[in-house]
Amino acid sequence: MNELFAIKYDELLTEFNRYVIEHPDFLASVPNEALIVFVDATDPEFSRYNLVRVAEYRKHDDLPNRPVVYLDVGELAPIRSRIVNPRVLTRIPDLATA
Repeated sequence: MNELFAIKYDELLTEFNRYVIEHPDFLASVPNEALIVFVDATDPEFSRYNLVRVAEYRKHDDLPNRPVVYLDVGELAPIRSRIVNPRVLTRIPDLATA
C-alpha cells in the first residue's frame, strides 16, 4: 500500500495546490498552520491508511495542538494535455543546432 498510497497522495497534493492557486479564497476556511488530511469517500483504504499515518505524525508534531482539517477530495476531472498547437518537424529545427 505504501507505494500506491504515495502515488495517489502526491497526485492529490499536486491537484490541491493547483486548486488553491486558482481559488485562493478556499483557504479562508482552513485555520493557520492546520494539518490538511486528504480523505477520499471513493477509496476507503486510502483514507484509512492516511488517517493512521496522520495519527502517528501527530504524536511527534512540533505543534501538539495544531488544528486538523479533513479534505474530502471529491472528484478529479480527467487529466488533459496542456500542449497547444503542436507541430511535427521533419528536420532538426535551426534553434536546436549549436
